[in-house]
Amino acid sequence: MSDQIETAANLMVRDYIILAFLISLGALQIAVSISGIRGLWLLPNRILTRTLGILLLLLGIAYYLLAPLWIEGPWAAGSVIDGTSENRTWGTAALSEISGARNLNDIHGGMAGTAYAIFFVLSAVLATLFAASLAGIRRRYLGPKSVPTDADGLDALKQTDALTALAISFASLRRNLIADLGRLMRSAHRWSIPAIIERMWRN
Repeated sequence: MSDQIETAANLMVRDYIILAFLISLGALQIAVSISGIRGLWLLPNRILTRTLGILLLLLGIAYYLLAPLWIEGPWAAGSVIDGTSENRTWGTAALSEISGARNLNDIHGGMAGTAYAIFFVLSAVLATLFAASLAGIRRRYLGPKSVPTDADGLDALKQTDALTALAISFASLRRNLIADLGRLMRSAHRWSIPAIIERMWRN
């Protein structure tokens, strides 16, 4: 029985990661197509990118809800009718029971609330990295090419790929940090630690 519970837990984790990844990627594509952040577009056109995002959302939800129809697990036909997660038969689910197929208590192979939160965040981060990488490759080899920009952060992503935008942002952060430290040193009292450090540095 413990082997079945462990296998059920692995199934739930795998399918939930797929769900979270697809809906995160889909939501990201919809958001960046609306905001014009081309550095994260998977497709070169705004309408195509938004359509892809909607399709990814629908695909993720459909896969998670309907996978028990063809993937064997603790949701076999006739074992979900009572609405509990105990004493379930291993097999594929019936269409009439699909709404309860994933309703597994964490002690019977389901996922705890903490696991849901952790895996969702990890999947969202993975989806963002995937979009940044694929969009960067697409822009470098299929166009449109990145253009030079003075903007940083998300504004830079509207005109360039993620790696270039990251380099621009780090350079801007370094310049601002040095400028802010210099301003702090100049405004500090002569007896303060920053001013003493500055005098020691000059000498």
